[in-house]
Parts: sequence; C-alpha cells; structure tokens
Amino acid sequence: MSIVVCVAFIALFAGHQVGDHVIQSDADARAKGAPTADLLARGAHPWAGWAACLRHVASYTLTQAAALALTGLVAPLSLAGAAAALTISASTHAVIDRRWLVRWLISVKRCHGWKDAPYLLDQSIHIGVLLVASVTAAAIDTPAGVLGVLAVSAGIVLAALAIEHRLGSAVRTLERANP
Repeated sequence: MSIVVCVAFIALFAGHQVGDHVIQSDADARAKGAPTADLLARGAHPWAGWAACLRHVASYTLTQAAALALTGLVAPLSLAGAAAALTISASTHAVIDRRWLVRWLISVKRCHGWKDAPYLLDQSIHIGVLLVASVTAAAIDTPAGVLGVLAVSAGIVLAALAIEHRLGSAVRTLERANP
C-alpha cells in the first residue's frame, strides 16, 4: 500500500506541474480567482471567475489523469483509488485557485511584503493536498469509497461557494455603511 502512496504522489505531482504551469492558458490563469474586495465593492459578483477556474481544473485534472494512467501501467494503482485521488485534487484545486484562501493566509501570516507569498503559498497548499489525495488513492478501492470521497469533495466546493457569497455580501455591506 505504501508503494501506491508514493507512485500516486509522483504521478499527481507531475500532472500538477504540467497542468498548472504548461497546460493552463494565460486567460484562465488571470480570470480564475475570486474577485478582490475592490472588485466586489465595485459590484463584481462573488462567483465571477468560476468559468475560467473550471476550464483550468478540467485540463489540470485530465493532465493528472494521464499521469496516473501512465503510472498505473506499471504500478498497482486501482481505478477506484485513482478516481478518488483525482476527485480530491480537482475539487480542492478549484477552491485554492479562487485565491481568497491564499489572500486570507497571507493576512493571517502577515506576510504582505513577501513578494512570492501568493504563488508559494498557493503551491504549498496544492502539494499538501496532493499528499492527502495520494494516501486516499491507496486507501480507496471500492466504488462506495469513491462516492464517499465525491460527497466530501462536493461539500468542500459548496462550502467555498458559500464563503465566497458571504465575503461578497460583507464587502457590499461595508461599502453601503461607508460610502
């Protein structure tokens, strides 16, 4: 089972690097993030950018799937494990790439002056999630397990949408109170 974790991590990481840096379009990279407080204050919808984010996540996930399929030719990676890992990677990648989580982390860490903070924190969170996805790839071997992972992943995305909606509402409320 530990070999599956290692193999899955290597494949997911390689797919991540290619999908995030080579395959991703410039337009999607620029448009996928959640609107900043300034844009929300000017009336942007809190979910603006989701279409670009989903396009990126689709190509990213296909790239990771290709890497897992290639690896699966010589390693004991189950279809259910690969599906579960891809589900975790895709759902969390979408949420992380909306960028509000990274902006919040920069604020909490008080590292606004750290020039590379947005990129490095984004990538660090992604890599941490790839470890979780790799362990999941080794642990899940049934369709029921994949459905459980799918339910949790859907919950993560729905929670992110709710947070984005609340952030948008909070910014608009502040703007009305302080014109």
